[in-house]
Amino acid sequence: MQLRNMQQALMAFPLNGSLTSVTEIVMCGPLGAALRAARKQAGVSLRAAAEGSGISYSTLSRIENGHPVSSLDAAIAVARNIGLDEREVLRLAGELAPPGAAVLAEPGLRRALPGGRFSPRAMAALRRVHLRELASEFSAGLGGGSPVDVRLAAKQLGLALAQAGRLESGFDSRGKTYRIPATAHDDGMAQRLWSAHGIAHRLIAEDSGTAPQCLPQQRALPDEREAVYVASCVLVPPALLAAELRKGPLSPALGSPAAFNAALERVASRFRVPAVWAAARLAEDRTGELSW
Repeated sequence: MQLRNMQQALMAFPLNGSLTSVTEIVMCGPLGAALRAARKQAGVSLRAAAEGSGISYSTLSRIENGHPVSSLDAAIAVARNIGLDEREVLRLAGELAPPGAAVLAEPGLRRALPGGRFSPRAMAALRRVHLRELASEFSAGLGGGSPVDVRLAAKQLGLALAQAGRLESGFDSRGKTYRIPATAHDDGMAQRLWSAHGIAHRLIAEDSGTAPQCLPQQRALPDEREAVYVASCVLVPPALLAAELRKGPLSPALGSPAAFNAALERVASRFRVPAVWAAARLAEDRTGELSW
């Protein structure tokens, strides 16, 4: 998928611990080439391009020839001197998909990157952007049906869904079959959610090139929380949620309890998800104001 480069960059580091320099993620060859092309097109010398950036013109020359950039802030300063879009610098430096670069360019998140370094908070935010885009990209191939057909979604991933005994839930040894916990067998909604959970694990695993694994009894694990989030985005795709919210007479911020309840009921019914999932998706999307 087009997001694999971002995934590979982010998966190389933990979401906690010390700050990690962006130069430890990529060698910035594409960024250096872009800086050189933009500088020459603007007719700006190396010395003028480096002015006020915190790096020397000789260092900039090395960056243009593929040397790692020591600071994302320095690269952005150079880009401003030569008229290159800041978002393009961020995209090339982190090998991000455009949505990830757009989020990284937001002032609030930029403050989480002192000196052009990825803080744990920034890494977690980018990881969430990646997961959201991964789910959206996958959902786009499901035909926009409402609600999402989980059997069709599983088939698209080559994943079989099966009922399990009480101690057999999760993936089989080959990762080709996802066994839905026995507690969900008699509840259609629960089966639907567990199916989406297995699909999410398989989708994340395929994207990262790992074997899918699900530990249903350990829901506090980061991998399990990620799967829940991806499952919610698969069942309630951001684009379809935004379209649904444009139908109703809602205030931009869902200001009144009545408006929120109306939206909650409509989303839960429209996408066949529990009210708590609908509430979480509404809260994140801010009634479709975000332009993902």
